[in-house]
Amino acid sequence: MCPICWISGFIAVLFGGSFIATINHPISWVLGLALIAYSIYKFYEAKKRGKKMTEETKKRNKRIIFRFVQGAVVGSIVTIIIFYSLTHKEHERMHQLLEKHGIEEHQH
Repeated sequence: MCPICWISGFIAVLFGGSFIATINHPISWVLGLALIAYSIYKFYEAKKRGKKMTEETKKRNKRIIFRFVQGAVVGSIVTIIIFYSLTHKEHERMHQLLEKHGIEEHQH
């Protein structure tokens, strides 16, 4: 499995899924689907290139991919913790303001 192809495909899936999930517009849906199609192609290319590699190279490449995924997960968790700590008080304040004016019934 080619690590560069696999990582490129993984990043394309993340961006494509984000476009589809967060932006409510047909152009973003088309871009998201195009990125997901590109990622499928990159995963296919990675598998095809991996068939020609030796076992030692495959093992090394799997470790590289595993380290990349570990970094992405740890980075995501750290980002969530930082943004939550920075925005929690303001988030709660806005909910209380909305409840005070009867706009929103909030149940956390």
